[in-house]
Amino acid sequence: MISILMPVYNRETLIIETLESIVNQSFVDWECIIVDDGSTDQTAEVVEAFIEKDSRFIFLKRPEYLPKGPSACRNYAYEVSKGQYIQFFDSDDIMHPNHLLAKSNKIANADVVVCKLKQFSNQFENQLFQFSDSNHLVITHSAFDDFVSGKFEMMMVAPLWKKDFIHKHLPILTHLNMLEDHELYARALYENPKIEIINEYLIFYRKGHDALTNTFFKNISSGLNSYLAAKQTVLNLKNSETIKLIILKQVLGYFRLGLAAKQYQEAKKCLTFISKNKLAFNLALQTKLIRIRVLFNLIKIVKRGDFFLKPYLKV
Repeated sequence: MISILMPVYNRETLIIETLESIVNQSFVDWECIIVDDGSTDQTAEVVEAFIEKDSRFIFLKRPEYLPKGPSACRNYAYEVSKGQYIQFFDSDDIMHPNHLLAKSNKIANADVVVCKLKQFSNQFENQLFQFSDSNHLVITHSAFDDFVSGKFEMMMVAPLWKKDFIHKHLPILTHLNMLEDHELYARALYENPKIEIINEYLIFYRKGHDALTNTFFKNISSGLNSYLAAKQTVLNLKNSETIKLIILKQVLGYFRLGLAAKQYQEAKKCLTFISKNKLAFNLALQTKLIRIRVLFNLIKIVKRGDFFLKPYLKV
């Protein structure tokens, strides 16, 4: 059996479409554990009415002793799950009708099966089920290195996990308000699991409804601590020069976002993180970092110029 674990918060207008895509699965041996995170709309009533005649659905409310947030809901759903395989899912995403079947056919000899994800906006159109292209998920070096660099994309909902494997890496960290999936999957992939890849679009995720991520890109102070904590996990696992350079460039990207928004304290956090982890590991990088620090102090004083100086704020 596959256990589908789904947090939900204020999704009264979207969740039925998601639940219908689960009911329409060609693979029928599943349970779907939905955990409400304290919705203030009619989500509970809508879900309860929909699942009334299908015992494979289980609707729970996050216990008050657990912190608010999707991670706590996912952890709670995992605790009560009975399946041998774990599929995290979101309450506004859509499954291809053969999503679970395709993964179940591959999971027997693997620790995890990963499929492609396709983004959509507004109302879902069924013709997307036929969408295909030549973009393939591939692992070029190691799954861990490719995941950290972004070459091997694996969002929270992409994999189906063998419970015996993912159990060792749970619970999901509840104090992170973003990149909690990145932190979890970095730890899991570092163990070098056996991975099967299905180069088909089997999950469709809705654009624009990840409020925390959208807020972060507008105001990095909303999630920078969590972002850096996730990157710290990666460095704690492996701090090769290749990994250091990847994370150096990533963190400098958010440093520049902080400058552009005049969030100088957040920009400084990025530079502190870089220094603490010695990400500038050779003379050339150290020289560039000195230049970046000088320009940072100049920009703080004049409170302008970050746009024109962007070419000099990169490594």
